[in-house]
Amino acid sequence: MSLRVEYGNNSQIQTALNGVNSQPQTTVTPFKEVLEKVVYSPKVQENENKIEKNVPKVEKTHTTKPTSDTVYVGKDGTMTTTMDDIFKRASKKYGVSYQYLVAVAKAESDFNPKCVSSAGAKGVMQLMPYEVRDLGVDDVYDPEQNIMASAKLLAAHLKKFDGDKTLAAAAYNAGSGAVKKYGGVPPYRETQNYVKKIAAYMEQGVKAPTKKIRVTPNKLSGKIVKGEAPEHKEVTEEKKVDVPQKQDVQASAVKATEKDLEEVRVVIGSGEDAVTMTYGAYLKYLELGDLGVG
Repeated sequence: MSLRVEYGNNSQIQTALNGVNSQPQTTVTPFKEVLEKVVYSPKVQENENKIEKNVPKVEKTHTTKPTSDTVYVGKDGTMTTTMDDIFKRASKKYGVSYQYLVAVAKAESDFNPKCVSSAGAKGVMQLMPYEVRDLGVDDVYDPEQNIMASAKLLAAHLKKFDGDKTLAAAAYNAGSGAVKKYGGVPPYRETQNYVKKIAAYMEQGVKAPTKKIRVTPNKLSGKIVKGEAPEHKEVTEEKKVDVPQKQDVQASAVKATEKDLEEVRVVIGSGEDAVTMTYGAYLKYLELGDLGVG
């Protein structure tokens, strides 16, 4: 397919074509050249460059989650929570798996905050009086303080026995001295049954109670902050900057009057297939797609 531009005598036509060389009617002008010299004016190119640079920007604002060591309490220093949530926070703070902590609590007291053994162990995970003192527990019957202290104690046993949960559990029950003395789980019936019970509870996937309780956190819980806890999720706010849409370059770039568009003739094709139309009509024709002529 070929394209040629026919010129009249009107000097305005020459201006409209912005420098396209005048040729006889039979001369074929490459389509790309027509676009470069007629359609794309410097002003239009400048506008295009501005539009390309003015890409919509997205501004993101992040609200980060509070750390696991931050506990929010009311003016009276208490907070409403669940035992399940306490175990989860204790797990994160002291690096002991949730399932392990829950299994030990199940074996020790069956999650009873008021439980007291014949040996004097108290609370959910059955802390002895000397442990209560050494670990900094203010109220041994407070589930928050008791569980946090017990998690800290279990973490110490795990570290001492290279992460071995069986030996750490045995040490929690009979003392680390007895484990070291026998080089493993002491041959005490209670301790032998104890470690088996914990292994069984872990395999069963025992869960902690989810009933709401009122507790009084202390330094074992981490950083205490008075006031309402913020939303514990990351929020992203997006602000978009509107920019003008790209204009139809072919339609807006031609510097010619209506009269010019009517007087300039464009011939598309050759021979019997040749079609002659005004330049204005030709611009409309281009909207159908690239012709790729030349």
